[in-house]
Amino acid sequence: MQVIIVSMAKVKKKTKFKGSRPSNSPNSTKQSSGQTENAFEDALKKKDYVLAKKVLDKTPNLPEWRRLNLEGLITISQGDLVSTERILLRAIRHADCGVKPYKNLVGVYSSMGRLRDALPLAEKAHKMDSENLEIGLLYINCLLDLAKSDDVIRTADKLLEKNVNHRQLMLAKASALRAGFRSDESTSLVNKILEIYPNEPTAMRLKADILGDKDSTAAVELYDQANEIVVKMRGKPDIAMQWNASLHYLRTRDLKRGWEAWELGFRKEVGTMGRNLIPQVKVLPRADLLDKFDPEKWTLVCVEQGIGDQILFLSAMEDAIAEFKKLFFICEARMKPIIERSFPNLQVGLPGLLESWQRTSIDKNGFIPLGSLPGRYRQTVESFKNYRKAFLQVNGDLYVQYHKQLREIAKGRPIVGVSWKGGFWESQIRTKALGISNWLPIFEKGALCVNLQYGNTKEEEEFLRGKGFEFITFPSLDYKKNLDDWLAISAACDGVISVSTALVHFAGACGQRVGIVMPEPQGPWILGIDDEWSIAYPNVAIFRRNRDETVRDLVDRVAGVIVS
Repeated sequence: MQVIIVSMAKVKKKTKFKGSRPSNSPNSTKQSSGQTENAFEDALKKKDYVLAKKVLDKTPNLPEWRRLNLEGLITISQGDLVSTERILLRAIRHADCGVKPYKNLVGVYSSMGRLRDALPLAEKAHKMDSENLEIGLLYINCLLDLAKSDDVIRTADKLLEKNVNHRQLMLAKASALRAGFRSDESTSLVNKILEIYPNEPTAMRLKADILGDKDSTAAVELYDQANEIVVKMRGKPDIAMQWNASLHYLRTRDLKRGWEAWELGFRKEVGTMGRNLIPQVKVLPRADLLDKFDPEKWTLVCVEQGIGDQILFLSAMEDAIAEFKKLFFICEARMKPIIERSFPNLQVGLPGLLESWQRTSIDKNGFIPLGSLPGRYRQTVESFKNYRKAFLQVNGDLYVQYHKQLREIAKGRPIVGVSWKGGFWESQIRTKALGISNWLPIFEKGALCVNLQYGNTKEEEEFLRGKGFEFITFPSLDYKKNLDDWLAISAACDGVISVSTALVHFAGACGQRVGIVMPEPQGPWILGIDDEWSIAYPNVAIFRRNRDETVRDLVDRVAGVIVS
């Protein structure tokens, strides 16, 4: 969804020495300050930072916050964002501080990828000067990155009143409309942008993105056409456009181009909506890109995606262990016991290890992003299918405990785990298409249904009780934290029926029988366009809704297969 609106270069270029002299200075002082301003800017342009500091030190009657802001310009120009942050934080502590230090600090945090830190500062700067276009764009950029669609639209509309047909404002609004599931309005605005600004790359990308929400095959054609136009215009491809196309390439099973574009997620042109690595990892070399690595040296494997994708990418871990030999996998504490059981030849550590990794005396190659393993080892659909097997090991004690408990309650009935919502299906949640009422056919078939849905499900539980159905829950467990229990419970069922969410990956990776409910034509890329079986997991079937079928009918069809 992100539109990169203001770069650090732009922030630096537009930040002026203007206003550094007191308003009540005599004319001679004003003239002197003007000369000082020019001298300071000239020194920065020449990258003579020592001279710039001397000019600043010799400037009299300069409010402290302004002095600090200008010191920040020096450190920004030197590329020292850490020092700049420290200086500008001191500047904004002054009660009489103006808007410029806030604006510059937002730019610093944006360059660092720290949009959550930038947002409150950008909001304050925007309130201080609500008509300032540059500040407004910085604020909107933060809102876009943090998926605050309604705020983007409201802010963009206000700024558009005085900046009619401003390209970046219109693009931001179109992005927000799409993110807010208002695709028709977004398409209309994108078409208007392209009328005013023909062949605008971001608008073309947005048009393909919107189309891709429904039809990846058609979207790929549009991405390719748009990228061809951009190459002719600029002499090089649009990195952000290729990144956005990557999942559509993968979904349409053009895996070669898909994995190549997937690697672009680390590029600065993509921003924080790409593949984000923590700073301690970014400074290390990519072991998988070295001309030659040493299997006797240690190689880090680091995660940069959610837990569902982590499980999917772990399907290639055995190949990586076989090639690199000495791998050290860094994961969250909640994942650690599962990974250690499942991959006994893999050294597993927690993120805190990264703080001291470079200081350790062990010999090292560098690191590999976990999400890059499939691109190395799963370059064709056949390579996925040839290695399709269960690879997650369930905690045996927990499995026996839950298996016994559920069968005592079921008394011979089939036991089915259910999960009806997830992040990918937010648009469906909003329209209630995946509301629990659509899942009643599973209960009506007499199965003992087990709640495997993470998050708050009290409303759905009360609804089912009101219908007189038994629904097994484990209220003491938080499935987002207690992953070992979640995995064991799902494995202890006779089968699982779920939308495509992390549960499918966990259950599928341990060999459980899973029916994926697909209410819309498209889902996550791993499910493909018309696949009926998962290419990654051995017992995972994909059920897509027919044109004349309701969601309830679809669930009934899935239940007929799983509940047996």
